[in-house]
Amino acid sequence: MILALNITLLICALVILIYLLEKDLGLFLLSFILLIQYVWMFCSVIVIENGIFVNEQGRKGFFANSGVVLLLFYLSSLIALIFYKKLFSSLFKNIKTYKFKLKPFSDFKILSIIIGSVLAIAFFNLLSSPIPLFEEGITKFNFWYYAKYPFLRPIVGNVMAFVAFGSAVIFRNKKGLGTLFFLLYFSYLILVGQKFTGFFIAIYGILVALYFSAKIRIKFKIKWILNKYFIAICTILFCIVYYKYSIEKPFEHLGLTPLESVFYRAFGLQAHVFWGVTEHYVYNGNPNTWNINELWNGMHVLMKMFWPWSYEDYISVTSRGVSWTNAYPSILLRIFPLPLALLANMILLSIVGVFQSLLTKLIEGKSYILSVVFFQLLMWVSYTFTMSYFSKLTIPVFFLTLLLIFDFLHKKSVVK
Repeated sequence: MILALNITLLICALVILIYLLEKDLGLFLLSFILLIQYVWMFCSVIVIENGIFVNEQGRKGFFANSGVVLLLFYLSSLIALIFYKKLFSSLFKNIKTYKFKLKPFSDFKILSIIIGSVLAIAFFNLLSSPIPLFEEGITKFNFWYYAKYPFLRPIVGNVMAFVAFGSAVIFRNKKGLGTLFFLLYFSYLILVGQKFTGFFIAIYGILVALYFSAKIRIKFKIKWILNKYFIAICTILFCIVYYKYSIEKPFEHLGLTPLESVFYRAFGLQAHVFWGVTEHYVYNGNPNTWNINELWNGMHVLMKMFWPWSYEDYISVTSRGVSWTNAYPSILLRIFPLPLALLANMILLSIVGVFQSLLTKLIEGKSYILSVVFFQLLMWVSYTFTMSYFSKLTIPVFFLTLLLIFDFLHKKSVVK
């Protein structure tokens, strides 16, 4: 009965998502990181409430009605995002899409130079360092520890999502140069050891840039999902992972078969924090903290709450930057009762709506450099919400404030 309920909730979520895809592909793309988080969490709830052992909490999962609560957050998020798109698109319609010029270079040429320079710096550092693809013991996680020039990390980062986005913008105008940047970029991701997440973020950036820079917007068709090539690729990937797990048996100590291990690895951990918070504050009715300061570093607050090992281990892990995943909207259930948590979720998503609307405006207005900047800011904002690290909002809010002040002063000077 529990399994049937949670599967039904997942199907409802997917049907709603497909409806959004058909009605507003642009909003879906801009919100994809947040929406896919919910879908993954629905799948995770199925696994957890079916009785799987949650290693990160040191206990077995059980029914806590977390699927229904998750659906409420999912629906409130969609309503909020649709509302804020209409609101901020109207508010920002008169904002000028500023273009940088440095004679004899146009905004587009400056962007091309910036993307090319970042790729050159990335390869210079990579080729001067142990390459994760070829060096045993070197991975994407510890690459910068062994890198020849670690001070370049703030420029290059781990995935360089803005480079993928910028390359797509360039491709729309100069296919040859854009294709070259794509080849260099994906070659870098392979060499540095990036796997699913890195390529997922890269493709996301490319799709956003290509969709909003197109003269004619494409419409989603359900046959894309039912495409035989798409199904074949998904089947092949599943078979590869299943074969790998049949040999390695990574979760044999939990009593899981290779097939169960595949689903546990994919979905078992995505919603364990949300399940735990729902069980504690909604299902069991424990008092909320009412401490909004917990939003500042929400993931660490929730990790400390459920950490099953020693406090020393917790300090050691968090000090190294290691964390769990999907602390939002879980942290809201810790702070507020469910009705207020849903309201707080809708209010907080206004931040996402602002950056989505501005990014759309900048891409459509061919403000190339600013569009790349605000794409990266939207990525940081999305990361803030998925991990509940609201301390990360300081930089996006700073740049947003600068743009709005500049726009206000520019209009004021024009009037005079």
